[in-house]
Amino acid sequence: MQLLSWVRSFAWKSPKILWFSLSLLVCLYYGFISLQYSLSQAYLIQDDARLHLVWLQQLLDPELFPQDPIAQYYQSIQGVGFRAIYQAAAGLGVSPLLFARFLPLLLGLVTTIYFFQVTLVLFPNPASGFCTTLLLNQNIWFKDDLISASPRSFVYPLFCAFLYYALRRSNLPILITIGLMGLIYPQLVLVQIGFLMLQLLWQEQGRVAAVVQRRSNWGLIVGALGVAAVTILPFQLKVSGMYGSIVSAAQMQQMPEFNVGGRRAYFGVAPLQFMFAGASGLRFPLFPPILWLGWALPFWALPFWGWGRWGRVLNWDRSQRSMLIPTLRVLLLLAGVSIGLWGLAHLLFPQLYLPSRYTFYSLRIGMALAAGIGLFLIGQASWQQWQQWLVGLDAPEGERSRHRSPYLLLQSGLAGRRKAGIGFAVVCGLLIGIVPAIPPLFLSGQGWVRGEYPAIYQFLAQQPNDQLIGSLALEADNIPAFAARSVLVSRELALAYHLSFYQQMQARVIALLEIHYSADLLRVQSLLQNQGIDFLLVDRQFAHPDYLPQQDWLVHSSFQAQVQQYQTDLSRGQVPALSQVIDRCTVLSENNLIILPSECIISYSQKSSL
Repeated sequence: MQLLSWVRSFAWKSPKILWFSLSLLVCLYYGFISLQYSLSQAYLIQDDARLHLVWLQQLLDPELFPQDPIAQYYQSIQGVGFRAIYQAAAGLGVSPLLFARFLPLLLGLVTTIYFFQVTLVLFPNPASGFCTTLLLNQNIWFKDDLISASPRSFVYPLFCAFLYYALRRSNLPILITIGLMGLIYPQLVLVQIGFLMLQLLWQEQGRVAAVVQRRSNWGLIVGALGVAAVTILPFQLKVSGMYGSIVSAAQMQQMPEFNVGGRRAYFGVAPLQFMFAGASGLRFPLFPPILWLGWALPFWALPFWGWGRWGRVLNWDRSQRSMLIPTLRVLLLLAGVSIGLWGLAHLLFPQLYLPSRYTFYSLRIGMALAAGIGLFLIGQASWQQWQQWLVGLDAPEGERSRHRSPYLLLQSGLAGRRKAGIGFAVVCGLLIGIVPAIPPLFLSGQGWVRGEYPAIYQFLAQQPNDQLIGSLALEADNIPAFAARSVLVSRELALAYHLSFYQQMQARVIALLEIHYSADLLRVQSLLQNQGIDFLLVDRQFAHPDYLPQQDWLVHSSFQAQVQQYQTDLSRGQVPALSQVIDRCTVLSENNLIILPSECIISYSQKSSL
């Protein structure tokens, strides 16, 4: 009882500290469970980490992935700031992959701190800050971006910090957050600058000219543009110098990789999918569903239809309506800038990269802010109704009508509805807080990849660092992560944005196809030597006619003609030469995969040619 009394006293005297502490506890809950899960298995990695983090192991062990063009490519397209963070950790002797396990929790806490403060600036009630941070944490811990510890993981803390400083008009921190974003995730810098410019040009009285003439505003805008240019342009010039410009829209339209079924489908998709999903869509958040409550907030603030009607039903305080106006202005600016840049990215595609990047993060933050405040208003009204009901029950017989007690309403059959409404609100509150916190549910959305072939990983990890593995199997995606050995090519690693890089990957895939499906052993031998492959990782079903059609990255590719030809040969009964050496050259077999040393295949080929 004493503890309960102390909690009540603390909550009454220090509501901000209480709700802020609860917000941090929410983040710590999601973060610690995610961390525990990430450390629970030896062969477990987040999907995006296979592209962005595996190669950073060279910071700790420079002998890994020697002369690997894939490692060079993915490190060259990383921002300077992102690489510097991992380089600092490696300088302390911390492996990048281990550091990546703990980083999301730190980034989540920073996001929660800033987002709580953003809410208080717009709607100064600590309980509303808890509601908004609760919904944002539920969303970002369910997705695969924060947990990946990749460049896009830094978007949430940096953008929330930017919003806070922009609302507080702290010029130097604004420029710092823009600079950090430019060094880590440049695409969101355009959203930051667009929001900042519109905010500075918006005056409550509507006289834009009065704001424009202020030198401090123009100085901040020029400073923001200068910081963006200094942080982004050198990086873009470096990447362009190494790999040329990204493929044009006309080139993409001719490439199956960017059409229906391709890995980065943009052209030819259904209209609804084009608008709302994939690389082209607005990508509205779907979890938790309560986020969509935020779209009702602007209507609630209307004086006649919204606040008037809903205010009478839920007994809202009319003074809170004035608190919603700055919130709605921020939400309008954020949505307008994001959707505007999304449209501009489509018009200039692909010069501004993928259009969905400009709405994916900012709309999540905006919808969490709107939905959290709406949830707070509903919760506050429900609490007031509950208090009135309790007070009415305790009131004397003659005063119950004054307290609007359900006692008298019971006579007219309305008390049951009041009780049902209160019960429904309680149940909804429990569902909103508990269901998204179920570990199997939110962990399922984080994109974890579990290694299923420990014996193969251990065998390859024991080989020299310069060994190269060739494989058409999907498991090739995991070899650099779990065995720390280079692969010739793989589905996840063969991205088609820079032609100079992708043409090299195409040549490697075509060579691998010929190694797998050529009927000439001498040709297989020659290709193995030319490509420098030390081991082949082969699926036992590779020679089955149904194997190639199941490999979407091969079927929907610029080399699909070769794939179709080999598929036709297999359907006609042609036996690949590689099938002849499997029994003799297999050194390790695990489930459906086998490892074949190139040395054995070459030796077998030479003997058979005598």
